[in-house]
Amino acid sequence: MRDVNNLAFLHRERTRFDAGASELLGVALEPAGGATNFAVDVRELPELRAITVAPNGSTLIGAFVPLAKVQESLPAVIPPDASLANARMRLALHDARVTVFGLGRTRIAPLDELTLAAHELPVSIELPAGNALLGVAERRITTNDGATPLSLGVTVGLRVTPLARFENVRFFIDLDGDMRRAADAEAKLEKQRCDRDMFAEAARLAATAIPANDARSSAAARALVPLALATLRDAFEAARAKPPSNDTNGAAADAPQRTAVRMRPQPSPKKKRGWFS
Repeated sequence: MRDVNNLAFLHRERTRFDAGASELLGVALEPAGGATNFAVDVRELPELRAITVAPNGSTLIGAFVPLAKVQESLPAVIPPDASLANARMRLALHDARVTVFGLGRTRIAPLDELTLAAHELPVSIELPAGNALLGVAERRITTNDGATPLSLGVTVGLRVTPLARFENVRFFIDLDGDMRRAADAEAKLEKQRCDRDMFAEAARLAATAIPANDARSSAAARALVPLALATLRDAFEAARAKPPSNDTNGAAADAPQRTAVRMRPQPSPKKKRGWFS
């Protein structure tokens, strides 16, 4: 990898890495030929397609490891039935950070905030040690109301510290495949003492992540409050039940809870005009 970074430093913005497609990151590095660019073939580099444990206990996933291999090696992080979008969300829940090479330098970015320049190469995805203590819960509802059909999902991850405080709170909303984070709900709970009475306000704040611009989004925002509240409670119970282990791959890490709920059709409200990402 040192030689790769040296080439990136030498050719600067003209560097174009040929690494193939990354399912986990949703990017493809397959540069087209050009007289002004310098192509670097890194498809055979083992670091890009391996899963290892770093000396600090964190798990390193090569940025171009196939999804199926991660599901096989880390089922507690990404279950076998997870879609690509769901897999990326779950990595973000575990505070995944991406190491990126470019211009001879190395930078690290949170997975859910990653952007790449044309001359950059994502190398690895790091899952911090200790996140086996992360409680993850997921709930989803569907409606068949002809006026406002929608599929709404909520996934929450959080830790409960030994001092009984919330930590590493992550709150994702999936509205018909459109993923977004409920940052205000996360901030409401992060570093606060564990108190179930805070869940109702956090759920209300989560609903503000969906702008109520029309009948469909208004219905989704209303449905999100009770769904978020139930998912928060599930995640809290899951985090409290976690054993004192620092093994991200450990068999003791429970699979996320899932509850399928079907809502009764609701009448459409009058239209009002006003994430990832």
